[in-house]
Parts: sequence; C-alpha cells; structure tokens
Amino acid sequence: MTPGPVLSVATGTRCPAPRPGPGWVGRVLGGLLACIVAGGALADGRLLLAGTELRPEGERYAYLGAIMPLPGDNRLGKGWVQRYWVDAVRYSYEVSNPGLYGVDRQRIRGSVTGLEAAVGYMFQAGDLGVAGYAGVRHADTTLSPDDPGSRIRGAKLWPKFQLEVNKPLASRWRSENIASYVVGLDGYWLRSRLMHTTNVGHDAGPEVVLVGDRDFRALKLGMTYGGIRPTPDLAVSFRGGIHLQEEATGPYVGVDLGLSF
Repeated sequence: MTPGPVLSVATGTRCPAPRPGPGWVGRVLGGLLACIVAGGALADGRLLLAGTELRPEGERYAYLGAIMPLPGDNRLGKGWVQRYWVDAVRYSYEVSNPGLYGVDRQRIRGSVTGLEAAVGYMFQAGDLGVAGYAGVRHADTTLSPDDPGSRIRGAKLWPKFQLEVNKPLASRWRSENIASYVVGLDGYWLRSRLMHTTNVGHDAGPEVVLVGDRDFRALKLGMTYGGIRPTPDLAVSFRGGIHLQEEATGPYVGVDLGLSF
C-alpha cells in the first residue's frame, strides 16, 4: 500500500516513524507533528491536511500531511515546497494456497503504518496548476495470517513520485487530478475529480480512484462534496461511493480537512 526514520528533506532533522500495533492513530498524529516542529522557521502559507476513509469489516485509511514552502522566495502554488505525510491503512485481499493455509482461498488482512518526506515544485501555466514531488516512503506492513509470497511485508523504504494537475474547464467546472507511484512496491494511486462550484460556493462532483500494489487492485467510484468553510482557514469535504475489489467490494465513506496555518 504505502512506508524507520526518514530524513527531513529541508532541514536534515530526523523524524520519528510510527510503529505498528495499538494506538496507531496517535502515532500518525505525533509523527507528522514532530516533522513540522523539526522544520524550524518556515515561510508563510502552510497547509495541513487530514482525513479518514472507512469501509466494511474494519478496513480504513487515515492520514495527516503538511505542505510548506521552502525558505526563500517560495509560496504554495509557486515555487519549491516540502511535503510530509504519515498514514495508517488496514485492508484485505485473498490468496490461493491451500497447501499453506488449508483452505482454497485465504483472506489476508494487512496493516500498514507509513511516513513520507518529499520536496516538490508548484507552478501555474496560464490557468493550469501543476505540482510535482519526489521523495521517499517508509512503510511497515504486517499481514495476518502471514503471507510468505508477499514482497511488501515488513519494513521497507522506497522512492516515491507524485504529480498533481488542476485545470478550470467550463464556467464553474474544473478538473482535479493526482497520480502517485511508489518504485519497487509497484504501488499506484490515481484520482480524478470533475468538480462544480455551486451557487453557495461549495464544490460537488464525481471522483474515480484507481489504487493497487503487488498484492491487490481496486477501483473506487464515488461523489464528493466540499468547499465547506466553518472558518476562513478551514475547508471540509465529504466523499462516498463504491469500492470495487475482486474479493472485498463494498461502500466507502470519507471526510477530508484542509487547514491553512
């Protein structure tokens, strides 16, 4: 799915990685906050991102991230930035190895805690907004029961790349697209949204997500409603739909927060 300690790209400060086991939500929060504090003096215009997604049978995803300009003449949307991300994933897939498990198809439940650090560049080309990132992802994956054939089990460190492209279309419509790839894991995550700004200033539209790695592949089809601002610096969005996976199809719901600080 996705990543010990990782070196802060901007400061050379070592940030603690979350460890598997109970209390994973607290470690996700603490790991990223430690990275932000380690960043020292930063330029204005920082963005804190957080969210969660829930699916049946205890499958879930939670994340906390921060995007901050690098020192100098940089700001969000134009120039060099640093990106930190911590997350926790619980998911499942099936394998066919009756000689090992004693059943024709055995469901494997995976638990991942990850930490990422990356440097990126943002720019505008006309009305086209582009952001590209390069960094590393450290993931600690536990499988129950163990799957000896999995190449992602245990603690691993991989390079990761991400590209984001946003473009206004017709009046009040825009396209939002993100693609990421983890080298070595063969892990990918692609999301495309077609968003419409409503008369009350909120955003609504469909989303399509493709996600997978060496163990599984899934497709998500859903809707998102966002742009809700309880305060001028806080944006909230909600999403939900169907998670299509050969052995684990079911509904999903999620909430995402964005805070300027």
